[in-house]
Amino acid sequence: FLNILYMVFVDYMNSLRDVRSDEVKKIAEITSSSRDSVYRWMSGKVDPPMVKKKIIAHYYGKTVNELFPTNHETE
Repeated sequence: FLNILYMVFVDYMNSLRDVRSDEVKKIAEITSSSRDSVYRWMSGKVDPPMVKKKIIAHYYGKTVNELFPTNHETE
C-alpha cells in the first residue's frame, strides 16, 4: 500500500472542506492563477509549475517536497 509520510497539497486542500473556496481564492491570487487552475491542482490531476509550487509552499510554511512529493514510498 501507499505509505505517505506527510500531508500533500491535495490532501491538505481536501481537508479544508469548510474554508476551501477561500483557500482556492487566496492561492489563485498569490500565484496569479485562475481558480480553475487551482481546482485542477487540488484534484491531483495537474501539477502546478515549480514557481507556483514554491509560492504555495511558502504560503503554508512547508517545503515544496512536503506539499508536492515527486514519489511515494511503497511497502
